[in-house]
Amino acid sequence: TVGGLLWRSGHLGRASDADLVRLHALGIRTVVDLRNEVDSRYEGADRIPEGAVGIPAPIPDEGGFGADIRAFITTGDVEAMRAVWSDGRATAIAMKGARNMVEHPGRVEAFCRVMDFVTDADRWPLVWHCSAGKDRAGWVGTALLLLLGVERDAVVAHYLESNRGAERRVAGLVEAGWATPAAVELMRPFIEVSPEAVAAQMEAVDDHWGGAEALFRDGFGFDDRRIAELRERLLD
Repeated sequence: TVGGLLWRSGHLGRASDADLVRLHALGIRTVVDLRNEVDSRYEGADRIPEGAVGIPAPIPDEGGFGADIRAFITTGDVEAMRAVWSDGRATAIAMKGARNMVEHPGRVEAFCRVMDFVTDADRWPLVWHCSAGKDRAGWVGTALLLLLGVERDAVVAHYLESNRGAERRVAGLVEAGWATPAAVELMRPFIEVSPEAVAAQMEAVDDHWGGAEALFRDGFGFDDRRIAELRERLLD
């Protein structure tokens, strides 16, 4: 959460009635869905809390758990997975995806639209999410926290909160018969988040953009006044 006004979440396609009651109690007015069409078809359309509006803002899944990876996982072919993902290759794919969200022009353009929605105070309180709430949604949170001047250790800690649901995701894959324990270990870099991934993103913010302000200004199209107003509203 950021200031009790902005919340990061996993998808709401399987939200329970209790989940919706909690979101309603938080006063959520807007749900921004970063999933693409394949994600939504697989996971189900969001269940929206009473009084809220859902906004689609699809972004390709660069975290490594997109449609192609998911299809590969569901084959259950551990030897094929090992041939592609062993010896650190799965981690390398996940790390590349993390940096792409910061640097790739197409990804930056897509996140620009997301940031327009997420930073619109008229839509707050707001929750944004992707599928697991960790890669695409995690990057949105990282970028916002960096802009607000949050210490980097705290930014990493916020990102790692996603791992609290990792074992549940693992159990779901195994119970559904989509993965064996051996396959889970091969795909773990796509299920969990790592400090190295968010560190790579923060390095890319500095190396590629010259800092968070430059990212928001030159990448997301914010002017100085808009940056100042966002900081004032969220740091008040």
